[in-house]
Amino acid sequence: MSVVAVCETSVKLKKGDITAETTDAIVNLNNTTLDRNEGVSKSILEAAGPDVKEECKRFAGLPNDGYVVTSAGNLKSPKIIQLIDVRPNNIVASVVKALKASDSNNLATISLPAMGTGIGQLKAEASIRLVMKGIEDYLTDPSVMTVISEIVIVVLEQDIHEKYQRFFQNYKTNYPHFSAFGKIIELIKGDITHQAVDCILNLTNSSLNQSCGVSGAILTAAGDKVKEECQKHGSLSSDGVAITSGGTLESKRIMHIIGPTRAPDYGPSIDRILHESHKNGFTSLALPAIGTGMAGVDVEASIKAILSSILNYLSDTLIPSLETILIIVIQEPIYKKYLEVFQAKSKELQALQREEKIVSAMLHGVKFNYPQKWTDISRNDFQEIILKDTSEEYKDVKDKFFQTASTSKFQITEIKRIQNVPLWQSFTINKQTVNRKNPGYKNIKHLYHGTHSGAIGNINRNGFNRVYCGENGTAYGSGTYFAVESQYSCDDRYSRLDANGKKYIYQAAVITGQCCSGKSTYKEAPHIDGDPNKGRYDSVVDDIGNPKIFVVFHDDVAYPEYLITFKKQ
Repeated sequence: MSVVAVCETSVKLKKGDITAETTDAIVNLNNTTLDRNEGVSKSILEAAGPDVKEECKRFAGLPNDGYVVTSAGNLKSPKIIQLIDVRPNNIVASVVKALKASDSNNLATISLPAMGTGIGQLKAEASIRLVMKGIEDYLTDPSVMTVISEIVIVVLEQDIHEKYQRFFQNYKTNYPHFSAFGKIIELIKGDITHQAVDCILNLTNSSLNQSCGVSGAILTAAGDKVKEECQKHGSLSSDGVAITSGGTLESKRIMHIIGPTRAPDYGPSIDRILHESHKNGFTSLALPAIGTGMAGVDVEASIKAILSSILNYLSDTLIPSLETILIIVIQEPIYKKYLEVFQAKSKELQALQREEKIVSAMLHGVKFNYPQKWTDISRNDFQEIILKDTSEEYKDVKDKFFQTASTSKFQITEIKRIQNVPLWQSFTINKQTVNRKNPGYKNIKHLYHGTHSGAIGNINRNGFNRVYCGENGTAYGSGTYFAVESQYSCDDRYSRLDANGKKYIYQAAVITGQCCSGKSTYKEAPHIDGDPNKGRYDSVVDDIGNPKIFVVFHDDVAYPEYLITFKKQ
């Protein structure tokens, strides 16, 4: 069984029969008359028995919000959430409804089927992305106070389970993806001919028979049928589009265009690609590394143009059907550069989404209490305040620093208070979540984090980012590291000397919550007591009996309170 975490909720993948589940509720994919006699609905209703069928008859035709909660009859689960009229193009919304129903009825554990993979004929790879997006959308909504501790995705068919399993394995390693305008945009290192999507993009010539590069690989893998379709189509204009079947590929369709040869031309090409995706009702689309082959477009310019063109189009245009856009890169050097730009864009969007999350939280009555020592908050959302060395605040930070660091070895030259209102608000939302989860715990610790001059601007503005984990090792997991004692962070490995002989350490407020011993293999904190029903630990440590190092795995769970600049004596 595979398990990942979304916020504080465990999401499991299980091979089996959903009618045998023992969770508080199982989800059925029903119709408007609540008597669907095919697919998973037939199995569930038959196993539940005649009393549930009669209950469904009574509910049929009554007003509903897209779901009805019934008893479960002969099943082991006490409740069935009957989702109404689930289709491939509304899976995300349907998952959100199912989780909302679970919370409304105080159901802490829920089982979902492999939505859309039966009668809906949706590819397993597309289905699991949509299901996970629905889970993410619901659980990351700051207005949601969920009781759900466990979501089980139950898959009966072996081949679908294997494809879901591959997705879970990638998800565990924090696969590069972000959501924008309701769509998932994902970067994948792999072969575009292996993508099980509604459509892949082929960059071709006017005769639709380009035999080299990615186009050659696509036509060869697709087979003679696609080559014949291309030949029948005839000449392709510079702004034209040809759509053929996918042949022997896992993709249902191939979209053929003459690709752009300059980064400034990407916009019109991406517009055309996404417009055609909308016209044809595609839910998923795979793009190659446009222009990096024969066209010779600079790799960095290519991915920047792809992302900006996609985001510009989505910001102006509603594409109800399209849920997922994959960018597929097979060559390692190109992938590395694409990943670098992709992560930067993801961080930029994360900042925007952080603002949206804060606004939503404020609208739902979340109160933000700022540190008492902060000044002029209304004047500026971001300030770096240099403390006077005669102030009590300066003395408090200095004295705490020298509790473990040696005054004979180091001299503090400056202490800055970091006042970042959006970052503090996001930190506060996460703190309130952990406080609800761990009542009675001291969930916050004030710890140290050594850094170098090149990282200061980014940390002050955007906080501690796991993207950069591993720069100083990952002995206890791939997260952000903090030390209990300042002397540890004073080591030149962590607080590196700059050209002027200065070193830098942050005093940070860190949400440590419940902790356990770390391991180098951890990508996230493990489950409490090994039980997925209890959720995950909030942090990991070097020594559970006497911790000197804490590692956290989520962004905005640490706030940079003070930047301490010092030098060696």
